[in-house]
Amino acid sequence: MDLNTLEITEQPEGLRFTRIRDLVNRTLNQNFGENLTPGGVPSGFNELDKATGGFHKGQIYTIAVRPGMGKTAFLLSLANNMAVKENYSVAIFSSERSNIKMTNRLIESETGMSLSKLQSGELKESEKDHVLSLLSNIAKAKIYIDDTPAMRVEDLCSNIRGLGQLPAVDLVIVDYLELLTTNVVEGEERPAQLARIMQKVSEVARELDIPVLFFSQSAGTQNGKGYTGASSTDKLPDFLKDHSDVLMLLNRNDAFPIKKASGRHAVELLVRKKEGQDKDLVVPLRFIESIAKFTDFS
Repeated sequence: MDLNTLEITEQPEGLRFTRIRDLVNRTLNQNFGENLTPGGVPSGFNELDKATGGFHKGQIYTIAVRPGMGKTAFLLSLANNMAVKENYSVAIFSSERSNIKMTNRLIESETGMSLSKLQSGELKESEKDHVLSLLSNIAKAKIYIDDTPAMRVEDLCSNIRGLGQLPAVDLVIVDYLELLTTNVVEGEERPAQLARIMQKVSEVARELDIPVLFFSQSAGTQNGKGYTGASSTDKLPDFLKDHSDVLMLLNRNDAFPIKKASGRHAVELLVRKKEGQDKDLVVPLRFIESIAKFTDFS
């Protein structure tokens, strides 16, 4: 078959059609007819990218994280993998932590040194060149941070649209879902409100053809009787399952027991695609507590 038959004719201005070739490419993660990058934008975690195919344009990804499991550390490990190491562009909306605190955490994680030591300049001669190289790479990374507190979803959507003024953004990260607000409908409970919030962001993601990654703390709670929380994506709230193209649950067995854990994995990331998958895939990762950093397990 001539692959050029997947072309469509030039369309008049004002019409918004998608070429069938692009849809075939996206569906099969293949490269039919032109030099497109197959799959989505890689996360930098090898097993995670095998499970998801990377972050695909226009899709919503959610990582549910239990309290105390390293949400910010995982977020910054992703940003480091993508923007510092691979030169992708990442926009972070952080209502929980200031841009300075996020930057400080990233510097400490990447250099393996405390901020006070770096600020004092008390580095060994053998350390200086290496550390300065790492800091230079961080400074040059295409990471954009909006730390507006208690952000309304309407403002978030407006600010995501405003990213068009920057060089092409490969991934939008929202930290975290439950901090977003919107207009309250009389009698509406919080889960229904969060579903509306996710739906609004999903519409913008499709409109702009950009992947959006939510972090969520809806995986469980800490209470006086001990820890309770989801042990699989099946047990996560419906608003996460209904509005996520890919839903993940971060589960650290050095913090809480993991069912059927081998004991070798410091971290299990459970991954479930909304379509074409009926059970969780288990992605093993390693958490390096001393520098608050996640890496591939191997």
